[in-house]
Amino acid sequence: MTEAFGGNTSLYDGAELTGYCLLCNSETKVRLRTWFLCDICWRVAGSIGRNHVAERAILDWWQQNVGLDHPHLSIVQNDESSLRPRRATDISGESPIDFLVRDGRSGDIAFAIENKTGRSAIGEMSAFQLDTSDCDCILHDVRKYDVPAYLIHAQVLERWKPPTVGFEAVGLWWTDIYRLAENFRDVRMRRDENRGAAYFRKTAFSEMGELAAAMFDTSGNPTLLERFRREGPPFLYKAG
Repeated sequence: MTEAFGGNTSLYDGAELTGYCLLCNSETKVRLRTWFLCDICWRVAGSIGRNHVAERAILDWWQQNVGLDHPHLSIVQNDESSLRPRRATDISGESPIDFLVRDGRSGDIAFAIENKTGRSAIGEMSAFQLDTSDCDCILHDVRKYDVPAYLIHAQVLERWKPPTVGFEAVGLWWTDIYRLAENFRDVRMRRDENRGAAYFRKTAFSEMGELAAAMFDTSGNPTLLERFRREGPPFLYKAG
């Protein structure tokens, strides 16, 4: 993926050096590999290392802020970022939600968490953007597992060890499917791509320090699950 290195990549052809692996984000011995990708696939492939870092930050947050107080709940990665070919069994328009939280006492899934990663902090955005296809995938698994979902935005920035680049999570913010739906603005087509993006007011998001308390009522029951049982899943956006 030569674009990640910039400049004259021929200087590094075949050479082994110490730097960041663009996929696993480990600082190790690496070599330059070149792939031929379209613009959309390039963005997907180039985001995997960034997503690994975001996923680790969410898991670390859970262990430090929820795991100790609610040991009966376990968080499991349901869709770990990886580079793999499309499988014959894959269904178009469906992508598994990133994390499932399971109650060890009953064996039931209590709620889900979706990770969305980017370079910007929530406060720096004019609005939060989410592809309508991503909205559809979230709601697909909300209905599939019959549980509500939170969405966590992870700000992940580049860390350079020339000529390689790694990633570091520097901030997390959260919302849930109801707050997101209540803050929907409009749908616009992405420039140069035949797909729509839903725009949401950034006031849908709160600081991560508030999430652990917001997740549970005074009896330790998941608050979002109680609302989901009353209201069912919301519509995240309205097209047209």
